[in-house]
Amino acid sequence: MVSTPKVGDIIKMRAWHGVVLDVFANPGGRTVLRVQTVRNVFRRLNPEFIEFDLAPDAIAPATLDDLQQEVAQYRAFLDESVQQLIGCASTNGHGSASS
Repeated sequence: MVSTPKVGDIIKMRAWHGVVLDVFANPGGRTVLRVQTVRNVFRRLNPEFIEFDLAPDAIAPATLDDLQQEVAQYRAFLDESVQQLIGCASTNGHGSASS
């Protein structure tokens, strides 16, 4: 990424996508981004702080479609995992898991 991302920009870093929530300049002149990622939303984690200047080429612009595709992948994985969990649940001889 050539220029520093702005608040609201969607970015890709490694295999994840996120939205830039804040951009800070620290006293050393480095740029720090506060980014919420799809991964962290599904893990119920807070946004991450990323020092942009350490690897600016590792951060690329992304689109809303990219972000939505990752959300869809996480939802599908979550749904599959929940179904597997329910499939492993014992019904304690009552015929259904909710009894």
